[in-house]
Amino acid sequence: MKVLFLLFSLLLVSNTFAQSDIKMRVGYGADNTDLQSVLYFENIGLGKVSFAGNDLKNKDFQISIKEFVRGKLTKTDVVFDSKEDEYFKIKDDKFLFRVLTKVTSENTVKFDFQFNGFSKGKEYKVAAGQKDFALKSFLGSKPEISIPLNANTYILTYMMPYVKKDGSTAYCEVVQADVKPEELGTKYAIPTYYLIDIKFQ
Repeated sequence: MKVLFLLFSLLLVSNTFAQSDIKMRVGYGADNTDLQSVLYFENIGLGKVSFAGNDLKNKDFQISIKEFVRGKLTKTDVVFDSKEDEYFKIKDDKFLFRVLTKVTSENTVKFDFQFNGFSKGKEYKVAAGQKDFALKSFLGSKPEISIPLNANTYILTYMMPYVKKDGSTAYCEVVQADVKPEELGTKYAIPTYYLIDIKFQ
């Protein structure tokens, strides 16, 4: 009986955090050059996140934002949960949304998640002078990454730059570093940054 119980437990854990055939890609900016000029003028970032895979069908999804200040997690917000209504459940083997970001003159950062026919926004207060945020993915040099089922996976960060010893700044080498996303603020002395994760279930 103990052996059967152990096997059942292992099977349950394996299924709970199962790998899937879901792949994610991320693109930036508008395809239209005139629209991209407007986004640049308004200091609006645009990320286009797409997922593909048979395991997406009939799945719910949840998107969360975690705020980190001086290396510490200060807030976690569920921005959207498709379980709010059956309408939001993923029906196909493809799923995409857009993330728009902006630093306002009122010392806030704004997020707007735009889906097919609906959107959800979130706003956070930041310190005066904190404005050089950029939206980056964790793909590194890879064109796509795998996304598991039933597990929160970090997909994007909206971050201030890492200031090097020579005074220059960097974003890409930070998100491509072999450092846990939760530890980026401590490792690189980033004053404020946000982690965006997704969970399919």
